[in-house]
Amino acid sequence: MNQNNGGGLTHWKKLHNPDYLGAYAIEPGTEPIYTIDYVREESVTGPDGKKETCMVVHFKEAGIKPMILNATNAKTINKIYDTPYIEQWQGKPIQIYVAKVKAFGDMTDALRIRPMVPKVQLPVLDKSHPRWADAISKVQSGATTREAISKYYIVSDQVWEELKKGGKNA
Repeated sequence: MNQNNGGGLTHWKKLHNPDYLGAYAIEPGTEPIYTIDYVREESVTGPDGKKETCMVVHFKEAGIKPMILNATNAKTINKIYDTPYIEQWQGKPIQIYVAKVKAFGDMTDALRIRPMVPKVQLPVLDKSHPRWADAISKVQSGATTREAISKYYIVSDQVWEELKKGGKNA
């Protein structure tokens, strides 16, 4: 039974469906970038059944489990975005990797946040994009500009001309 969607090996923790993101969930050789939706304190039940209050980051990306945010990772976010306020972390991307750390006398895998603002590749806006019709409508009505759209999408000269002409080829 292979449950890693990539055809390779399956980490046993994936079969336990834990409530929080862990090192087991990061495919070897990858460093995913997720966008912070919000951070808050939550009551977390550990594997031993004991409850404790932890800082937890939730992500905007669908299907990504929240991540318990330890002091090391919180300090990293504070440093890369130059703010200690969790409300100001909302909407910020973070790049996650797996590092070997010493914990409880053993070396173990742990989630860490890269100490840099990740470079996020913007999606391309074209006729196949689900927001295409909305973009045409906003450009046609004068509700948006190329500069505003370019903050969220890659917009070629040809696509911009099509948007200005109501979606018709330039």
